[in-house]
Amino acid sequence: MSTRVLTTANQITILRLAFVPIFAILVVGQHYEGALVVMGLAAFSDILDGIIARALRQISLLGVALDPIADKVLMSTAFVVLSFRGALPWWLTIMVLSRDAVILITALLIILVAGYRPFYPTALGKASTVIQSITIFAALSFQAHVPWVIASVVGMFIYLAAGITIVSGLHYLVVVQKRYTHREDEAV
Repeated sequence: MSTRVLTTANQITILRLAFVPIFAILVVGQHYEGALVVMGLAAFSDILDGIIARALRQISLLGVALDPIADKVLMSTAFVVLSFRGALPWWLTIMVLSRDAVILITALLIILVAGYRPFYPTALGKASTVIQSITIFAALSFQAHVPWVIASVVGMFIYLAAGITIVSGLHYLVVVQKRYTHREDEAV
């Protein structure tokens, strides 16, 4: 772990947070082409900060905490503003935000009761994030009139995102239940 706080990787993550209000302003103003570019830059910065952190050994406690926060803030903002503009259905946004809220509350309760425990994303959790991201890009692309993105493509990703969000949320609860039931059994 790096002891430096403002590593290059962390600065890139902070830049991703700076993209959030720009993205929201562009979507609310219906400047979907610009919003698509900003979301693309944010996605690139997410990949880049991870590569730099590993390659330059700049993995830090700040980065470990900040990276998923930046991802969730960007994704949550994207779902809310795209729903506000009618590009995504509110029911999907509520589902995604509710799943994230349940995971966050569960993690906080476990930390309060059992002390800090790392919460590593599962394969289904990562798949959910990927599908949700593709859904955001599809909705933005449709609104920006990208020729090959038609309403049925967006619709397909909406339902795919809903399904994987439900499955990954349930899977997370099962994993947490197994992990902490097992720890209680060992203590007895």
